[in-house]
Amino acid sequence: MHPAAAPQQALADFLVYLGVELQVSPHTVTAYRNDLGRLLHGRGELPDRQAIDRHLGSLLASHAPASIARAAAAIRGFYRFLHAEGLAADDTAEGLLGPKLERKLPKALTKASMAKLLDHEPDCELGVRDHALLHLLYATGCRVSEATGLRTHSVIAEHRLVRAFGKGNKERLGPIADTALQWLLRYLKEVRPTLRARAARDPGDVLFLSRTGRPLDRVRVYQIVQAACARAGLAVACSPHALRHSFATHLVAGGADLRSVEEMLGHASLQTTQVYTHVDHERLRAVHSKLHPRG
Repeated sequence: MHPAAAPQQALADFLVYLGVELQVSPHTVTAYRNDLGRLLHGRGELPDRQAIDRHLGSLLASHAPASIARAAAAIRGFYRFLHAEGLAADDTAEGLLGPKLERKLPKALTKASMAKLLDHEPDCELGVRDHALLHLLYATGCRVSEATGLRTHSVIAEHRLVRAFGKGNKERLGPIADTALQWLLRYLKEVRPTLRARAARDPGDVLFLSRTGRPLDRVRVYQIVQAACARAGLAVACSPHALRHSFATHLVAGGADLRSVEEMLGHASLQTTQVYTHVDHERLRAVHSKLHPRG
């Protein structure tokens, strides 16, 4: 398990995800904080499935069915988030809400939407940073936690690769497109030195820095992506996860084999990657219509 997945830090990251990316109501965030706080209280590591089941069972005597169902929903969402972010090797709470819960397919932006998002010339130094970050997320499929963990030496320009640390703190090397690489190199040369000079405390070799020279955090990454979508006039919900999903979806739609996509995403198993085979319905319909005898 990733070292950052200590229970309280994991909970804090999940609550940020709820409030900033999903934009759920403050009331719901508070309710989930309370539900998950009870589960994690006094624990030095994340509970396993048996511990989760015992916890929900202990609520039967003192909580209404609706409250228990909400607690189960909070736990299910929490562990799904940890697994998606690479902070847990498995989705420990999978199926907790019962067999009727449908697995939501990733939401990917269209290629046209991605063009609107990325075909833009920044007009300030922070704009260059933001544009480099957007290109990185789409070109490599990095998770937010991976992007904020990148170092200056993570960009291996001569080989057009980016070194990231993903699930289980495992290192992976992923290719990066020339355009994205050029934006990263421009940021490193023209912008990062200025941002670092503003820092009250040395940020070390963290790649992406804030306006004041501190390491960029996940909340700010969400805000940067959302602001870019608003600037591009995109009506769809946009998030760092959406760019990661778009990266994978567009690769599969273009004919990439799942093993290659699996490796680039840093997935632990091919089963996780297979969800992307279901998202390109238009391409499948076109193939069926063209090639099937009764299409």
